Amino acid sequence: MPSPYTIKTVTNIAQAKLLEGEWRSLTEKNVGTKSDLQYFMSWEWLSQWLETYEDFIAELKIICILYNGEYIAIAPFYICINSPWNITTKTLSFIATNEPEQCEVASEFIDIAYSSAHKYKVIKLLSTQLTKLNNITHYSFKDLNKNALMYTVCQKIKHTMLAFEENVSGYQFIINTKSPSQYSSSFLKKKKRILNKFEKIGNSNNCQFVIASEISQALNLYEQLIKLHQQRWEQKNKPGVFSNSYFYEFHKSLIKRCFKKGMIILSAIQIENKTISVNYSIKWYNTLYFYQSGIDELYKPNITPGLVNHLLLISYCQKNNIKQYNLLKSSKVDDYKSQFSQPSDEAINITMLSFNKFNYLTYGIQFIKSTLKRIIKKVEHE
Repeated sequence: MPSPYTIKTVTNIAQAKLLEGEWRSLTEKNVGTKSDLQYFMSWEWLSQWLETYEDFIAELKIICILYNGEYIAIAPFYICINSPWNITTKTLSFIATNEPEQCEVASEFIDIAYSSAHKYKVIKLLSTQLTKLNNITHYSFKDLNKNALMYTVCQKIKHTMLAFEENVSGYQFIINTKSPSQYSSSFLKKKKRILNKFEKIGNSNNCQFVIASEISQALNLYEQLIKLHQQRWEQKNKPGVFSNSYFYEFHKSLIKRCFKKGMIILSAIQIENKTISVNYSIKWYNTLYFYQSGIDELYKPNITPGLVNHLLLISYCQKNNIKQYNLLKSSKVDDYKSQFSQPSDEAINITMLSFNKFNYLTYGIQFIKSTLKRIIKKVEHE
C-alpha cells in the first residue's frame, strides 16, 4: 500500500510564489502558540527576499511534504555557490539567510513551516531527504532557535556528516509591554529623567515624536534613517549596510509592499523639523520588531534620542495593545538592549560538512595546521 506521505521539491521562484496559501496556512495560524515563530517567517519577508536577492540563488531547494495531497511541511532551502581554490562548493541554507555579509538582511529564527500533528514524521522524512543530497558541500543554518524543528533535524543527521559545529551567536531581547516590573529600579529612574528632559526641551524647541502615517512620509523617514545611519559608519571609514544596493532595494520594496498593511512602523524624534533619530520597526501580530535605526550623534544638547525613540515606541505598543517589543539579537548580553530586558532565547549557528573530496581536503588541512601548532607549542616549552 503506498504511503500517504509524498515529497515535492520546488526549484524556481515562479513555483515558489504559488506556495503562498500553503505557507500562510502552516505559519500564521500558529503565531502565538509557537514562541519561535517570528516576523522573519512571514510570507512578505521571505518572498521579498526571493525577488530582491535572486542573483545569489544558485538553485532553490524548497522541500515540501504532503499528506494525502495536503501540505504539512515546507522547508524553504536554497543553494549558494562559492569557488575557493577554483573548486565549486555548494551550501544549503534557509532563504533570507547566508547572503554575502555586506548585504545580509540578518533574518533570525527562520524554520520549517509545519503541521504540529505530523511533527515527528516530518523530522524523519526531512532528515532522510537531506542525507540524500549528495551534491551539497556545506549545510549552514544561522540564528536558529533551539525549539526550531530544523535544530532537531540537524541533531538527527549530524552523525552522517564529516564535521558538525554548533555555537551561540547571540540572544534576543524581548520586552513584555504589559509588565513594567521587568525594569530595574535604576532604569526606571533613568527612564523618567530622560522622558522629562525630552518633554522639557519639547516645550521650548518644538520637539516631537512622529510616526509615519502615509507611505510618502514613511519613505521620506526611510531616506533620513539611511542618511543618519551612513553618517555614523562613514565617520568610522566603513561602508554602512545601506550603501549596498540589494539591501537598500530590499527594504524600500518591503516598505512599499507592507506599509498599508500596518506592518511597517517608522518613528522619528524631530526638533525644529530636524530629524535626529529614526527607528525602523516591523509589526507582526502582537509583536513590534525593532530592526534598524539612524541617530544624529553630533546633535546638541544630547537628549539620547535613540533611547527616547525606544521608550516612546514601547508606550506606543502599550496604547495599541501590542504585547511584545522585540529588540532582536545582540551578540552581547550587556549592551544597551540589556537595559530593557534580560536576554531570552539563544540564537544558534550550525554548520555541517558533508563527506566529499573538498571537505576531506579542507578538514585535513585544518587538522594538519592544528597538529603543527600543538607540536610547535610543545617544543617551545621544552
